[in-house]
Amino acid sequence: MPPSHIEPLVIGLFSTLHCLVMCGGIVAALTVSLPVAVRQEPRRLLAYLIAYNLGRLFSYAMAGLLAGLFGETVVNLFNLGPEHGRFLYLISSVILVGMGLYVAGWLPGIAWLEHLGTRIWNHIEPFAQRLLPVQSRLQALLFGTIWGWFPCGLTYSVLLWSALSGSMLKGALAMAAFGVGTLPGLFMASYFSGQLSYWRQHRMVKKLLGVGIVLLALSVGFSHPPPVAPMDHQHHSHTENSP
Repeated sequence: MPPSHIEPLVIGLFSTLHCLVMCGGIVAALTVSLPVAVRQEPRRLLAYLIAYNLGRLFSYAMAGLLAGLFGETVVNLFNLGPEHGRFLYLISSVILVGMGLYVAGWLPGIAWLEHLGTRIWNHIEPFAQRLLPVQSRLQALLFGTIWGWFPCGLTYSVLLWSALSGSMLKGALAMAAFGVGTLPGLFMASYFSGQLSYWRQHRMVKKLLGVGIVLLALSVGFSHPPPVAPMDHQHHSHTENSP
């Protein structure tokens, strides 16, 4: 996995507590609503959890693809070249710092993103309700696909960061990597929701995780090279340098 996709993965890992607060209740409710025979067999329960999260990761990847397409269109529309790469990475770092402060509880203002997403979610949620109670792995997969659009400020921040990648593929991979990073927290919420209630509210742990994301943002802003120029720039440069 290239360095540009390691950061979203780490963000997902560091957002464990945030995921437990935002989605832990959903996961716990979904687990409890499964047939007793499924809940009593760890392997069958695991299959349902995998189905839920595969659907969620698919939605993340599709959202990242659309965000990357938007970024790629902007890059080509405004004829941006390598000289703009450093500036884009600095913007990415600022967004990443905001994510870290949000996880730490020092920047609650990002919550306005969730309010915007709620309007879209209100139209999608009825489709999820029709799939409940989940009785099959296919239903779990479909529910997870809808669940991936649940309003979350942190997810939207990573989505905005994905748009700055300037590529559909990079945007999709970045969001998928973020989703993979959230898996440990959500799987723990499924199996140990009661035991993890203390950690959900532990302020010091939230602060440590948030600081970790901020440090990651600083490393991104000062260590990464600028993104590759669009294809037409590269072709134009090659033509000029040709004898």
